[in-house]
Order: sequence, then C-alpha cells, then structure tokens
Amino acid sequence: MGGHGAQGLRQRGAALLDLVIGAAVALVIFAFLVSLLHTFVLASASRHALVLARSQSDQLIERMRSEAMSAWSVSVPARDVNGNSNADGHEIDFGTEDQTRARYLWCYLFDAGARTITRYTLAPGASPQAGPVYSQITAFSAQAFPASAVAQPSSALYDPLFAGTTVTPVSYQLPDGTLAGNAFVNVAIGAAGTSRSVLLATGVAPTQFTVIVQYTPPP
Repeated sequence: MGGHGAQGLRQRGAALLDLVIGAAVALVIFAFLVSLLHTFVLASASRHALVLARSQSDQLIERMRSEAMSAWSVSVPARDVNGNSNADGHEIDFGTEDQTRARYLWCYLFDAGARTITRYTLAPGASPQAGPVYSQITAFSAQAFPASAVAQPSSALYDPLFAGTTVTPVSYQLPDGTLAGNAFVNVAIGAAGTSRSVLLATGVAPTQFTVIVQYTPPP
C-alpha cells in the first residue's frame, strides 16, 4: 500500500511540475507577444507621426508658395506678433492689397516648445487672430536675402545663371511699415527627421518704375 501511495504522490508531483513548467512557458510566450505587440504599436505610431509631419510641412510650403505669388510683400520682421525678437527668423510675414488698396496682413509663427506653426491674421490696432495650426514641426527659420544675392558666389542663393551680371536690389516701405521689393526669403522647415526649404518672393509688387505707353492700335 505504501508503495502505491508513494508512486501516486510522485505522479501527482510530476503532474504539478508539468503544470508549473507549462504555465511558465505560457507566461514567457505571452510576455513575448505583448512585447512584440508593443513594438508594433510604437512602430505604427512612429510611422504615422512621420507621415503626418511630412504632410503638414508639404501643405505649409505649398500654401506659403501660393500666397507669395499674390502677396505685395514677403518679409522677415524684426519682432514677431508677440513683440519678441525675431532674430532667428521664427516668423515670416505676408501682405497684400485689394482693389480698394486696403491692406491685408498675415504671418506664420513657429513655436519651438509646442512644435507648431500658427497662421495669424493681422490688423492694425487689433490682436492677432489665430488660424490654421501645423503640428509636428521641429524646426523653422526664415532668412531674407537681397536680389543681388543670386549673383554673389559667396551667397547661399548664388545661381551661376546670373554670374557676371548686375542685379539691383529694390526695397521700399509700404504705408503699413512692411517692406516690399525684389528680395527673397528662404524658408527652411524641419519635421520628423526630414527637412524642406522653399525660396519665396512676392509675385505682384512692382520692383522698378513702371512705364505705361498709350498708343492707338492700327485700324
């Protein structure tokens, strides 16, 4: 009887050991699957952030390029809409006029802490009105160059096409204090490990005297 009891005890012990080992193996597999799922989720989130950041920066560049074509002025102000120094070029300003010569101003302000760029509408005597916000932007800078920079080999905007030519820079102040002319503004944007840049210039503001000749067309 004692022999059978001891054998049964050993069998129950072996079954319990198998159960413990099986539970441990299952726990290890479960932990591995959880870790794998966590890695997959993080990779998906990172990929989504990358796509979002690139999309935001592409939309921003296309919008600024389009607005520059109809703007009377594109400039980098000395101070931003909050009155802070804009020496690092974290804000770029645009201005235009309607048919009644009423001025419309707007700007793009980069917030490094929030990693956002906000478009503000500006009106004399009124607080800036926030508009669209572009997120996941890690870097932004705007730098103004005179038109003559394209003919200077030492300039970042040098173009061999203008080598040996004289390009006259033109700048004049509009009634609201903003500057217009034939200057360029180079905008650099960083987002999710990528960088984009665009060269902006006003597309409609006159940069020289305009001569209007009246004539009578032949019959």
